[in-house]
Amino acid sequence: MISQEEFKILKNFAGRIPANDPGAHNNLAIVYYNKSLYDEAIEELEKAITIDPNFVIARNNLDIILKKIGRLDEKVNRLVRIIDREPYDEKKTLELADTYRKLNRYSRAIVFYRMVLDKNHDSFEGHYGLGITLKKLDKYGDALEELKRALEIKISPKVYQALGEAYFKKGVIDLAIHNFREAIALDPSSAEGHFLLGYALGEKGKEEESLEEINKAIAQNPTLAQFESNLPNHVTEYGERYELLKEQLAVPKISEDEYQTHYNLAMTYYKKGLFNEAKREFDECLRLNIDSQDVYVYLGEVSIFLNKFDDAIKYLQHVYEADFDSVRCTNALGVVYCMEGNVSEAVKWFQNVFRLEKDYPPSLNNLAVCQFIQGNFEEAVNCYQQAIDAGNVDARFNLGMYYFKEGDYDNAFKLFSGDTADEYFGKGLVYAAEGKDDEALEFFKKILTIAPEHAGAYYNIGFMLTKFGEFKEGLSYIRKGIEIEPNYEKDKYRLSLSAELSGFGVYYIPTAGKKEQVDIFEKEIFKPEVADAAYYINQAEYYLKKPDLGNALDMVDQAYKIKPEWNKVVILKAKILYLSRNTYDAINLLTYYRKSHGQDKEVNVALAAILNEVGRLAEAKNVYLELLEMEKNNVEWLTELAEVLYNMNEQNEALSLYSKIYEINKENIAANLGFLKIHIKNKNLDKATPYLDFLKKNYPDFYDFNILAGAYYLEKNDPENADSYFNKAIELDSSKPLPYYQIGLLQVQQGNFDVACDNWKKALLLSPGEELVEKTRQCLRITVELNEFLKKEV
Repeated sequence: MISQEEFKILKNFAGRIPANDPGAHNNLAIVYYNKSLYDEAIEELEKAITIDPNFVIARNNLDIILKKIGRLDEKVNRLVRIIDREPYDEKKTLELADTYRKLNRYSRAIVFYRMVLDKNHDSFEGHYGLGITLKKLDKYGDALEELKRALEIKISPKVYQALGEAYFKKGVIDLAIHNFREAIALDPSSAEGHFLLGYALGEKGKEEESLEEINKAIAQNPTLAQFESNLPNHVTEYGERYELLKEQLAVPKISEDEYQTHYNLAMTYYKKGLFNEAKREFDECLRLNIDSQDVYVYLGEVSIFLNKFDDAIKYLQHVYEADFDSVRCTNALGVVYCMEGNVSEAVKWFQNVFRLEKDYPPSLNNLAVCQFIQGNFEEAVNCYQQAIDAGNVDARFNLGMYYFKEGDYDNAFKLFSGDTADEYFGKGLVYAAEGKDDEALEFFKKILTIAPEHAGAYYNIGFMLTKFGEFKEGLSYIRKGIEIEPNYEKDKYRLSLSAELSGFGVYYIPTAGKKEQVDIFEKEIFKPEVADAAYYINQAEYYLKKPDLGNALDMVDQAYKIKPEWNKVVILKAKILYLSRNTYDAINLLTYYRKSHGQDKEVNVALAAILNEVGRLAEAKNVYLELLEMEKNNVEWLTELAEVLYNMNEQNEALSLYSKIYEINKENIAANLGFLKIHIKNKNLDKATPYLDFLKKNYPDFYDFNILAGAYYLEKNDPENADSYFNKAIELDSSKPLPYYQIGLLQVQQGNFDVACDNWKKALLLSPGEELVEKTRQCLRITVELNEFLKKEV
């Protein structure tokens, strides 16, 4: 806020500027803007545009201010209401499209530009607006077509300039220079035109001509003096900087101080994800003020995005030594170590953060990523949830992907509730997994309207189109995905630095970590001169036994590239994916192979087993039924299907299958256990007894028998025998939670509350399933409360 006296001085000054000078009104608007007097700034800019409707800088400044204070959003809402309510109006529709473009809502802008062009094929503003919007989305071929069409309708310097920009971004510098010259020929007073031409000439190495054009631009707009006149030699290194510098032409300048200028520009690049350019400006800040601790932190974070981890540690350690209470610095150091694959060291740094600030959201997410990598899945889920509760968006994405890979699509979909590219991607994956291909395709295509370089979207659109039989178009999307990210990795975890950077990563990829030297040695020494699929299969199995799932997956992928039709490769890859908790890809791989190899029994068995394990029982049932059509008396498949039917609560069907197995072999252990289990569940203890006696005689040391025998005696109200069998089950396998739960129930009946609680606590430590967890916790809670009450009464 400014004082009343300062406001009076400004208004007095405003009364003395030339009324018909658009530049004076624009400059006064900048003064008002810098003082946060936005209404006054808007008024001056509108005066400037009224005097000179082609005053581009004033128009850009007006858009910047309107966007900053939310007036452009208000304008959108007003125009949408008008367009919905009134007959078609080309001017208002164009105005709405232009406003969407200025708000960076390009997909909506395209819709309304196309609406205009559907009604009027010769709309100059329609073709021009659509062209510059497509250019913003990096669709330069389509943009050039629209801009050339606009030029056919009307010769205009702004169209030539936009053509120059499109050619420049494509790297066709000669054509860019030609179009910039055409623009200047039509409008020699355009500072922006001279500025862009200067940059293009600098790229061609024409330094004298470049400086001449830049000087002309500076003479017309002195604020351009802060920018360099020559760019790096490679177009891809400065494409975004070029776009941003062009944008900066009309941004009101806040301070003339050199340090502050570099700092402001660095922060602009930083927030836009232009990390090379941000580093350059932050380096300038350090040159001017070597003691700026904030700049060291930003340089550390920028270095992480540039994968320069040694530099990142150097910058961050500098800050940490000066200020060990910096939460942001401590968190960033943890991220560096995680990215380098030193997960245990990363965990230490994230735990250090919590000593400084309890429940710091970025570190909660990052710690969860580390816990997940270490295999502590339950702790990771809890940590993710804490981060989500604290508002961390990276944790939402990570936990959503975890649930998705686990096959828990309902919970995954709830977490992908936003409208970012990654959340659209998550929704698309869920829909695809549920067989809702049209919805999945819609979301994958939506991604490209807001993130045109999203490799995952291109890959998945390609796969879906080929699934629909549209092979040519599908392959074109897959090729585009390969161009963007040749080694595309779906298994990514989003690490958190700061909220403003969450849209850019950082992504930790498990298999991209550093390999241990011994592993590299083993690969190289024992690798044959020409490695075949069998060699890579052996290597994958070797790593699987270690277990080293990352290297195992790398090896089986090599085998898959050589021999993708070999069922052994497919089954092993699916197994490794499943053990890596990537259930979705494991099932998809087997399902895809099965389409062209439907009679492959081994693949069908592997698919049915995974479907059964993840609770997709109806699908598992169908696969087993198809297998039994091939071999109707296969005892192993009959047994598995009977178990699936039992878990689906289809008791009669399960009993029928156990009877079939029993007819083949009366001493089959699975059939006898199946009869015993179903009869106990239905409380037909007389029918259960002969099977119990058979198993007691022939399989007394079989874990499943002892569990069922304990349940049998519970039903007969014989706690002593029940307890004996449950304890025998623990002797046979102490890693299973169920017997501890049952013993707890028995101890409560005998009034031994403390012993019961001890058993239930042991059961919970052994990671039981959700249903048993809920039962155990409920028993534990009630018993503890009751025990405390009784002690107080005593």
